[in-house]
Amino acid sequence: MGGLLLGAFGSLSLFRVPIGICLMAASILALAVYSDAPLTIASQRIVAGIMPFPLLAIPLFILTGAVMNMGGVTRSLLDLASAIVGRVTGSLAHTNVLTSLMFGGLSGSAVADVSSLGRILIPEMKAKNYRAAYAAAVTAASAVVSLILPPSITLIVYGVASGTSIGDLFLAGVVPAFLYTVFMMVTVRATVKSRGYEATPNRPIVEPTKPRGEAARELWRAFYKAIPALGLPVLILVGIRFGFFTPTEAAAVALFYALFCGLVVYKEFKLDAFYASLVSSVRLVGLIMLVIAAAQLYSWALTSERIPQEFSQSVFAVTENSIVLLLLINVILLIVGMFIEANAAIIIMTPILLPLATDLGMDPVQLGILITVNLGVGLITPPVGLAIMLAGEIAETSFVQAAKAAVPFLLAAIGFVLIITFIPEVSLWLPSLIEH
Repeated sequence: MGGLLLGAFGSLSLFRVPIGICLMAASILALAVYSDAPLTIASQRIVAGIMPFPLLAIPLFILTGAVMNMGGVTRSLLDLASAIVGRVTGSLAHTNVLTSLMFGGLSGSAVADVSSLGRILIPEMKAKNYRAAYAAAVTAASAVVSLILPPSITLIVYGVASGTSIGDLFLAGVVPAFLYTVFMMVTVRATVKSRGYEATPNRPIVEPTKPRGEAARELWRAFYKAIPALGLPVLILVGIRFGFFTPTEAAAVALFYALFCGLVVYKEFKLDAFYASLVSSVRLVGLIMLVIAAAQLYSWALTSERIPQEFSQSVFAVTENSIVLLLLINVILLIVGMFIEANAAIIIMTPILLPLATDLGMDPVQLGILITVNLGVGLITPPVGLAIMLAGEIAETSFVQAAKAAVPFLLAAIGFVLIITFIPEVSLWLPSLIEH
């Protein structure tokens, strides 16, 4: 059955059939050919796939991100980021990376990050004589942090698929998110110098000609304005950790907080904007839930034939060296991330890799961060590279050119993957610290 599942899925993907339909069709075909179970089980598994209560957090967090974006939050975060790095060489590229870190704590989605921030920052970078391909590469690579930082939708899906605490996963993503941002900013520093972008520091908010005291006051004003936006991820983490609400309840609280910020604090959110937020959110939620439901059926078809157990046994038959096995897990995830949407890949790969990781003594929380990061790297890796493709369209450059410009960032991301693979404390330190 395994060969038919993979073959049918791969064949349909080549014809650009939507991934949700690919997963459903491959699963139903494999069940019809190899399984004695009635095909009605397919509809039951599809419905069961989107029934877990924690998944309700996904539409709420997506709507929260849309409300915050339309309520003036994005501009406040941009102003703060530019005030922090406005005097640094390549300041606009650094601003892009830093804003992704801040915005990732609101959107929970790399695609939303690229779509929202890219439409603002990419044209501005091009106006400052950055090549369009480089602007797209920076935007796509920095957006990967949205998958790691709470309220990451991908971490929610992994928590449901593996039975791991979503609160622990949110805490585990904080340190890796900041570390990934450092990797991206170091890469920006190296690439802007070698390519001659913004040789003279410049940024509209903190001009180099301003006295140091005035620049500090500008930074404070930008920070003060951004405090409500920055408070959202803090509210989520603190509320979940101290038991004030569950992750799903946190999503509802976050939505009300976003509405309060847009209507009362920033006063830029309008009722017609709320309707637009609902429409955009419903479209994205529908796509995500279709993929999750189909992936649950596909995953059930795999596990019902004991394919994950057979895979684990076959891997250990080749080698029992933990270093080799960990590298193999990363390679598998990077390849999967190149072709399969992250949420679907999480549901498919978790039952396969969790037994293998458990045998290696890896904590399920660390595995969740590892899977999420690898699939995030897949968003900037050809031949699919959804994030780099979207950023390239916004920048009006070809996918090939954007992918070439992303190579330094891709190498930095792979280096980051190796660190979180072989240094578990990067992911586990904060959860263990707060638990004690």
